[in-house]
Amino acid sequence: MLAESKYLMSASEDLVIALYRLGLVQRSIARHALAELGSQGFTALAVIQRQGPVRVSEVAEQLSVDLSVASRQVAALVLAGYVEREPDPDDRRASRLRPTAAGTRVLTDSHRRMVATASSALGGWSEEELAGLASQLERLREDFATVASIPTRQEPAA
Repeated sequence: MLAESKYLMSASEDLVIALYRLGLVQRSIARHALAELGSQGFTALAVIQRQGPVRVSEVAEQLSVDLSVASRQVAALVLAGYVEREPDPDDRRASRLRPTAAGTRVLTDSHRRMVATASSALGGWSEEELAGLASQLERLREDFATVASIPTRQEPAA
């Protein structure tokens, strides 16, 4: 029993280290592929594109961040011309967000660069291996989301 517990702790620790290292690689890829947006801007814009028009509070909920964080990200997207505000027909005091044509274009271009980078890095992998990895990563995300009480189902970014 103790040996099994040590094995699970070691395997979990190995996974955490691998995820940390993968995060470093992801940030490096994001700096190149998401140059116009940054990774936070990309994710916020993807939520607005996918679910818009939405309120800032809905963006915050989808990103599992504080409202003030989402507000800053949205303000930067508005300033850059990637998102526009419109009056909320249900509450004239509030506004809803929708992507502009420029926002849709930059999101599509960034997504395309991310896919190209992944395709290049994983060129030696079979379709079956890629599908298996994607499935296992989705399972991992859902399991972590359950523990952290964050949204468990998200649509693709673009």
